[in-house]
Parts: sequence; C-alpha cells; structure tokens
Amino acid sequence: MKPPARLLILDDDPLTGQTISNIAVLAGVEALYTDDPREFFRLSKDWGPDFIALDLVMPRMDGVQVMVELARLNCQADIIISSGVGGRVLDAAARSATEHGLKISGVLPKPFSPARLRELLNRQSARATHTVRNTPNVAQSANSIPAHELADAISLEQIKVVYQPKINCRTGLLAGFEVLARWQHPTRGTIAPDDFIPLAEKSGLINALTESVILQSLRWFAGLSDSFGLDVGFDYLKRRLNDVTMSVNISAISLSHLDLFERIENHCRSMHIQPERIIFELTETCAMEDPVSSLDILTRLRMKGFHLSIDDFGTGYSSMLQLARLPFSEIKIDKSFVMTASESKESCTVIKTINDLGHGLGLYTSAEGIESLETLEYLRSIGCDLAQGYAIARPMSGPAIIEWLSNCNNNDETRRLNVLHSLNILDTPGDERFDRITRLAARLFQVPIALFSLVDTHRQWFKSSVGLETQETPRDISFCHHAIRDDCILVVPDASQDPLFADNPLVQSAPFIRFYAGCPVHADTGIRLGTLCLIDQQPRSFSNHQQVLLKHLAQMVENELASDFVAHSDAFTGMLNRRGFDARAAESISLCQDAGLHACLFLFDLLEFKAFNETWGRAAGDRALIAFGHALKETFRGSDLIARYGDDDFVVLMTGVDPLAAENTLLRLDDVIARSFGEYPVTHLSGWSILQRADSTQQLILRASQNMLIARSPRGN
Repeated sequence: MKPPARLLILDDDPLTGQTISNIAVLAGVEALYTDDPREFFRLSKDWGPDFIALDLVMPRMDGVQVMVELARLNCQADIIISSGVGGRVLDAAARSATEHGLKISGVLPKPFSPARLRELLNRQSARATHTVRNTPNVAQSANSIPAHELADAISLEQIKVVYQPKINCRTGLLAGFEVLARWQHPTRGTIAPDDFIPLAEKSGLINALTESVILQSLRWFAGLSDSFGLDVGFDYLKRRLNDVTMSVNISAISLSHLDLFERIENHCRSMHIQPERIIFELTETCAMEDPVSSLDILTRLRMKGFHLSIDDFGTGYSSMLQLARLPFSEIKIDKSFVMTASESKESCTVIKTINDLGHGLGLYTSAEGIESLETLEYLRSIGCDLAQGYAIARPMSGPAIIEWLSNCNNNDETRRLNVLHSLNILDTPGDERFDRITRLAARLFQVPIALFSLVDTHRQWFKSSVGLETQETPRDISFCHHAIRDDCILVVPDASQDPLFADNPLVQSAPFIRFYAGCPVHADTGIRLGTLCLIDQQPRSFSNHQQVLLKHLAQMVENELASDFVAHSDAFTGMLNRRGFDARAAESISLCQDAGLHACLFLFDLLEFKAFNETWGRAAGDRALIAFGHALKETFRGSDLIARYGDDDFVVLMTGVDPLAAENTLLRLDDVIARSFGEYPVTHLSGWSILQRADSTQQLILRASQNMLIARSPRGN
C-alpha cells in the first residue's frame, strides 16, 4: 500500500497552523506543524515532506528568506505559499520561488477555504509539471560533460526527438507538433536540454545538433501520413496530416549561419515538405539582440517560405517597435504566465494583452504550458489560436504519436459526440464561411436543397442550409445519421423506392425527399461529425465524377472547421484577408479544374486613396473601404470569394461563371457604387483574368494586375 503524502507547515500563527494540519489529516495526508524556522529546516531534511505550507509574513524569518534557504538545500517538496498579503505579492513570491528552482503547487490567500487546500494537496500533477530543475539522479552539469561526448552523441544520433502536439484552440483540432530534443546517455542517464544545449553553444556544436534534430524530425514528418497504411478509415486523417506544421527551436548562435538554413531548405525539398509547414521558434531575447541583422536574416527565411515564431514572449525587454518591424508569423506566450492563469488575475491580464497584441499585428498567437482544461477554456474565450501542454498531450516519441492519433481516430460514438461538442458550433448563428459552400453546392449540382448537417445525440442540426427553412430534424429519421456510418458517400437515387427510406416521414411529407447524396464531414482527428448533403424532390442519378466533386466540397467544409478564421479575416471590414483568400482560392481553383468549370478573378484598386484620406479625412476613408466591400458583396454572388487583399486592394473569385460575364459584372458594380458613393468621389481601377489550365491563384492575380495596367482610364462613379 502506498504511504500517505506528508505535509510540513511553517506558520507563526498556531491556530492557522493547526487548522491546516487538521484539513490535511482529513484529506489523508500526514501533517506536522511548527512555528520555529530551525525546527522547520530540520524536519524538511529528516522527515522528507512531500508538501510544504509556508506563511510569507513571519517575525523571525520571512517566507522569501525561507524559500531561498530551501532552494540552497535542494528541496524537492511541492510548496504551498499562504499569507494574508495581496494577490500580487503572493504571485510575485511564487514567481520568485520558481526562479530559485523550487516547485510551487499553488498559492493560498488567507482566509482560505478547506476545499482550496484539499485541491492543492490532491494535485499530483504538480509534482511533474512545475519542476524547473532536474533531480539529482538526472541532472548533469554542462561543465561535467566533455564536448567530445556531445559530438559523438550528435554523430550517432543518440540525441533523439520527441513531439508535443499543438491544437487549434477554437476547435480543439490538431494543428501541428513542436520538436523537443532528448539525450539518454549510455552511462550518465538522462541529460536535460537545459544542460546539453548550452554545452553545444559553448563548444561550437549547436549547428550540428540543430541539423541532426531537424533531419530526424523531417524524416518522421515526411512519412507521418504513410504510417497508417492503406486503411480507408484513416483517409481523412492522412490527408489532414499533410497540412499540419512542425515547430523547431533555433539558437541565437545559429541565426547568423545562413548555410545551415540553406541545408535545411534542401532537406525539406528532398523530402517533399513545403517550407511553409516548418516553424522556427526563436526566443524574444535572441530576436532582439541585433534587430538590424535579425531583420535581414528573418526576412530571408520568410522569403524562403519558413514561418517564424517569437518564443517565450513576455519575458524579455523588446520594444513594440522592433516586434512590429520583424517578420514573425506567430507569437508564443511564455508558459510562466499560462501555468498560473487559473490562479492569477495578473497572469490572465498579461496573456490577454499579448494575445490582443499578436492579433493586432496580424500574427497567430500560441500558448504553451497548459495544464488544465480551465486554462484551455480561458484561452479559447479570449481567441488564442494555438495551444499545447500536458492537459492536451505530453511530448511523445514518433511511434507513440501514431498510437495517439490512432486512438483519436476511433469511431466510438461517445468520443464522436465529445469531439462534436468541443467545437462549440452547435446552435450558433449562421456563418458565411459555410453558407458560401452550401450555395456553391446547390448551384453546381442544380439542386433545390444543400445542407451542412451536424449529427448530434438525438437530432441533426443544420449549420448551413440552402432551400430549407427548418433548423433541425430528429436524428432517428435523418438520412445523415446513416451517411456518417462510413466514409463512402451515401447516394439514394429515389428514396420512395428504397426499402430503408420509403416510409421515412421526410420522404412521405415535407421536404418530400426523393434524391439524397451525403458526404461525411470529418473533424481533424477523422471523427465523422455530419455531412455536406444534396436533396432534390425528384429522383436523379449521381455519377462517380459528381461524387468526386461533392467530396471536394466536403473537404472545403472540413478545412473551414480546421482553419484559424480570426487570422484569416480582416478585422476592419470583416471580409477575408489576403491569407484567408489565398487558402480558399486554391481550393476553389482546384475544384474548377477538376470539374471543368470556368473561373474569373477580379482585382480592384482604389485610386489615390492616400490623397483621398488627406482630403476627406481618415474616418471618411474608413467608411469608403467598408462601403466598397459592401458594394462587392451586393454585386457578386454568395458563393463567390471576396476579400480585402491589401490596404486599398480588393479581390473576387467567381467559380462556375461564363467568361463573357466579366464586363456585365463590372457594369453592375458601377451602378452599385454610383448609388453608394454619392458623397465622396471614390474611383477604382479593375482588372480580371480567366482561369486557364494549371493556373494558380498568384498567376490569376498577376494576369489581372497586367490587365489593370493596360486599362487606359480608371473606372469610376
């Protein structure tokens, strides 16, 4: 039988000390109390407590002095700091203890509740997750390890890599992995990264170490989707794994060695991994040491396609100006704030401030060190984009990641419903992202009804619908309930002649379904959430080619579920931004190429917009931008992609359109603008291009830009 945990209490108030002791005993924890610091240190050494409850304000030796001495004595107990001082002082004391290498279980403001103390004593995870330094049998000082042993370990790939999953905070779906290095020495045991990385930097081995770690991780990353073989149950997961990212930490010393990054780029190309899927994480201090050089180097890395994350943000001293100048794509909130978010209002304030700053600069925001679902929910509530931590998944080896993904992919109904509910999209307002796709589906297949349906416990609920007034139907009579049973598209050519559906109320009465085609829509883990389905009141056939197109549209829905829409939208106009347009335009162009459909891209430039702002004022300019966006929405169809592509540039992609309709569309736009811009003389220049075989988004935009320049006079109102 496992012996009970032990709690040692140091408090100058006997009543408080005895109360803490009584609560601990009732919770099954042995407890000893003293008000004498000398007796306390003797007991901490001889008795070996698992927990220490420490008052901050004491007459003979204050709590901070006690913690400094505990750190000197290499104390391994979990420490609970208690006092009647304010929360900011308690939090500062906790951070001070952490800086000294102590393990802080939590803070206990006086007066405290017994439930709060029991919670801290029962939080066994604190023993593992709050450790800052290594235990004596594991820790190895960098000074005690010869450099040649590290060099041998690098060349023999004894330093292995593990991967910690990162999820999309909003949806809970897999977004990527962070690569972490681990050294299991054959005779010295485990050597922590905090020890061997400084040694690598000091001995000139950091580039070799970095390249070894990246090579190992790239090999694994390149074959990740193939690890699931030919099992059709994993088809969606395999496809999604081809889009997730991988983050790698980069030393400040390596940053100036462009030859290293050239080799990394070559490794990516040789393994058919797009640089856009690789994120280099640099510490805030590293990036700001030489801002001028950093600007040159980081810009070149971004030009190669790599993404850049500023790690541990909030712990350095960078200026906002330098942060805005450097081409980061992600800002990572330091775990010291995240780990204390559930207990500290100040930490929550810092997290939200950094999150808002990142979004204001157009960056993804990421939080690490998440140890509770409470913290994850807070991050979701403030709109944080990405999350990682023990509450989500611990770092794992490559094979363990495969097992973890396989378990996430199972078809258990309870898990399916948990994943569905975690997305927080049931019973939510209409969403233009999904409405665009259902409109496109209805138009392409010429059906009166197109739905994006989510299958809940007892109902199917329509997140987006075209041609149907009702919002939901009972699950037991729904066609989609049957469609989510496997990954094949369910096609019912004539429901009135189908034994399974002939007596169905949805067939016998409104909406009088005859034809049905439903393609499963998956979560990122492969769980089938619902369908994108087509309905007609007349029987009809559905060819293999049409099934391919429906599956393509369902994948567009899945990509919307997994996308970071906050980062893909223009905060000012509410339209898609450049990043959001490029992602969706590639999907639409691919759909048109598969279906043999025409597409037309329109590019609009508001002329002399800087002069307009100077003449009429910035507020008028802002209203003009919003009004021009509204004019585009009024002119074009609900299935078309519309975005603010730059400061005063807008772009529209029409799919399944007559190539001869461009001129008529622009004439309609002129009429709308004439009605909308009577107050201010806003003029615009337009250009368009027609989709040709194998065109990309950028090729279409380039030709539209050339056609715009050819135009002899701007279009205006």
